[in-house]
Amino acid sequence: MKKTRILCECALLLALGIVLSLIEVYKMPMGGGITIVSMLPILLAGTRHGTRWGLCVSALMAAFQLIQAVIQGNVFPYVQSGFAIVVCVLFDYVVPFGALGLSGLTSTAQKNRKWVILGTYAVLIVLRFVCHYITGVVIWGQWAPEGMGKYLYSLLYNGGYMLGEFILTLAVTGLLLSIPSSARLFRRDAATR
Repeated sequence: MKKTRILCECALLLALGIVLSLIEVYKMPMGGGITIVSMLPILLAGTRHGTRWGLCVSALMAAFQLIQAVIQGNVFPYVQSGFAIVVCVLFDYVVPFGALGLSGLTSTAQKNRKWVILGTYAVLIVLRFVCHYITGVVIWGQWAPEGMGKYLYSLLYNGGYMLGEFILTLAVTGLLLSIPSSARLFRRDAATR
């Protein structure tokens, strides 16, 4: 019964993350954008239920994002080699979204819990940015404006939207952790102990 409840909660968090990922405050011209805290439900799954559940939810989110990109046709037509396809799948989908599942590392923190959660979330979002930066250099750097190298282009492009995601996610997380009634959302679920 406990696993069924956890599975249902994780499914709801995944669905919420997917819906929020479709609501973009700002959309970048070649992919990416600032959403309404779409990473938070994925991060929350790991925080509440541990790394194993967090990784499952984040892997499903990565699969959804990849399938959506394939359906929209906005990724693979631009990828010019087998190596670039592997880099794209790994570093635009599998690793960055998978990293969010590592939020389960916060699930056992007792002291300074609010700051442990915020710090861990910050590190994981930066890790997601680094992954997107890599694909920006390997694949999307070919569209860098003349006179701008692909490294700077990837930094500015991916940093432009990931900074917004970073700020929004941490601000909402901090706000929720500051309100006692909503801070309970970030407690490790007793069923997963």
